[in-house]
Amino acid sequence: MNSQSPIPRIGTVSRRTVLEALALGVAVVPQRGWTAQPTKIRAIAFDAFPIFDPRSVVAAARGFFPEQGDRLAAVWSQKLFDYTWIDTAAGRYEDFEALAAEALRFAAQSLHLDLPAPVHQALVAKYSTLDIWPDVVPVLTRLKDAGIRMAFLSNMTEAMLRSNTRHAGLDRYFESPLSTDRVRKYKPSPSAYAMAIAAFGLPKDAIGFAAFGGWDAVGAGWFGYRTAWINRLGVPPERSATVPAIVSGGLEGVLQLAGVQAIPAGRKAGG
Repeated sequence: MNSQSPIPRIGTVSRRTVLEALALGVAVVPQRGWTAQPTKIRAIAFDAFPIFDPRSVVAAARGFFPEQGDRLAAVWSQKLFDYTWIDTAAGRYEDFEALAAEALRFAAQSLHLDLPAPVHQALVAKYSTLDIWPDVVPVLTRLKDAGIRMAFLSNMTEAMLRSNTRHAGLDRYFESPLSTDRVRKYKPSPSAYAMAIAAFGLPKDAIGFAAFGGWDAVGAGWFGYRTAWINRLGVPPERSATVPAIVSGGLEGVLQLAGVQAIPAGRKAGG
């Protein structure tokens, strides 16, 4: 417990009683009707895909393979994340770009597609120049104006995250990216989520997490972050007892998580 944080009277329980009980390892049950106020969110850790649109990769695959592009992208994405989970479960690690290259090769072979080296390289490189979703800039501006700190916490390599951020012109919003390369364990490993605590220098309950995948929202919730699941593609929830604090179809869920007022209709962010 932070010794500088005042402990208020809880119902009829005094500050001294609370301190004595804590010293003895005894739980103090507050008076009925008392509700603890949650710590204000001061920073948001973002998965990459609430910001960057992974459909950019699908469009690139469709450009090279008009008839099989959608299928190629789907098999590729599934195999890529299979590899991240397998590596983490087995205590092994290859970075995201290397796994993306291997997963694409597997996907092309499984669909009996010829994949020349230049096409293979171009498709993997697309993960470093993704488009952004339409609501990104107004919401990030709102968060920054409200003093909310932001950083990516992603399976992507740091180079990929920096490339995407630079490509989209979003550098001014984000602190240094937190790639799982730092801990050599992919999400949903607790070691991956814990990076935000060290980077922001804040307690866990002052950090929110913005997830794209339902599994990532579950993992962050298990770790203890208040989480907004940005379910842009409208997929069903995961089978889990852990329910994200907020579920939304766009970044308005992050504003709600941070306690920042939504942008009034017809008004530009920062205006």
